Amino acid sequence: MPLLEFDEEQLRAERLAREQAKREQADNLLERLSLDIYDRWTELAAESGQPASAGSPAVGVPAPGNDQIRGLLLQGTVPDAILTFGEGGLIQTFNAGAERMFGRAAAEVLGHAIAELLPARAEGDSDLGQLDRLDAGPEGRRVRERLALRADGSELAVEVSIGVLDLEGRRHGAAVIRDISERKQFEQALHQLNDSLRAQVEATRQALEQLQQTQRELVRAERLASLGGLVAGVAHEINTPIGISLTAASHLHDEALRLEAAMADDSLKRSQLSGFVQTFQHSARLVLANARRAAELIQSFKRVAVDQTSEERRRLHFREYLEEIITSLSPQLKKTAHQVRIDCDPALEIDTLPGAISQIITNLVLNSLSHAYGEGEAGHIAIEARQQGQRLKLVYRDDGRGIPAEILPRIFDPFFTTKRGAGGTGLGLHIVFGLVHQQLQGGIEALSTPGHGTEFHLDLPLEIPAGGNTDPRSGERA
Repeated sequence: MPLLEFDEEQLRAERLAREQAKREQADNLLERLSLDIYDRWTELAAESGQPASAGSPAVGVPAPGNDQIRGLLLQGTVPDAILTFGEGGLIQTFNAGAERMFGRAAAEVLGHAIAELLPARAEGDSDLGQLDRLDAGPEGRRVRERLALRADGSELAVEVSIGVLDLEGRRHGAAVIRDISERKQFEQALHQLNDSLRAQVEATRQALEQLQQTQRELVRAERLASLGGLVAGVAHEINTPIGISLTAASHLHDEALRLEAAMADDSLKRSQLSGFVQTFQHSARLVLANARRAAELIQSFKRVAVDQTSEERRRLHFREYLEEIITSLSPQLKKTAHQVRIDCDPALEIDTLPGAISQIITNLVLNSLSHAYGEGEAGHIAIEARQQGQRLKLVYRDDGRGIPAEILPRIFDPFFTTKRGAGGTGLGLHIVFGLVHQQLQGGIEALSTPGHGTEFHLDLPLEIPAGGNTDPRSGERA
């Protein structure tokens, strides 16, 4: 259902609730009015010399012929239908309110059974005219809901208040009948509205679950995409040292063949041998240096890549691990003129989830490369880590363009990005938020001034609590 209709139904529900409250207030007033009438009725009965029997309630019926009491009951100012009846349920008095409610004149119903107006329709309904089944004590006054029958044959929902009184050995009954059809309509409308709201809530809950599942899948896809970019970058970066090594090795092979030929025909000279030795040494240095470079890249990539796909915790030297992460990002950094500085005590050790740490640093660096600098700019990125008690204070800082104040509160929201049309998914910082808060049991705060760069302050435990959330799906912002 559209949101506009939902709001309208809410307003309607509130209005019905207010009207029902007002109706209940009016019912209470009518109830007090009825009791006042009953009290006055009893007083007049006593003044007329017809006292109520012991134990009778404050509800009474006058002896037939008491014009003063009958006038009180029949006055048109009483909003409810009020009627009295005797043995057998025969109607004795019928006020103006009853005439309006039932659409019948008093002369038409006097002497008729009350069951003609209030027939027993539903299971459990009793004949209201059977006075012998009603108690004479205060508990004999009862309120029940019935369906009244009008002169045109239509039914009307009413609330009937019945009271009895013994006068001179004879039992009489009085009924105050209140029209509750409007209240019933309100209640039915409220029930229907509640059913509709429950259906909408259920539909919303299912949609939310589907959205959360989709979000989890997108977060996982983003993490895998980040890892894929890392793989592609490292593969490209390794091509250079491997290519140099292959070239040097090929040159060495050719030189070795020439040396072997010179030795075979006894044409080898000292100068040739000296040149061969220098070539071998130079080529060997090239091969060794580039092989080491490739090995470092592969080792760093292997650790970071394995960590990003693993949820195992381990103890690590934090500075060394930060350097490995930056090394794995060298293909992306090499395309720019940016410089990365790490300020951390080499002896600092933490017991944590390396995969979460690598993902956080990777996403922060990539976020700076994507958003903080313009084309061709040379920036500075600093990563500072300090131990404070049993906490690790990590500050990531760039000197880029900064984040506008109106955007800053939203940067951790899922799918929020300022580069929607340029490949941005809006999940990078959202993943960082989830990893920090849920997996590492820490906190993160972003500070930025436009034109003066951005800082991310992370507060992490040196040792993550045992039993902490290590669910790989926890990269979701709560």
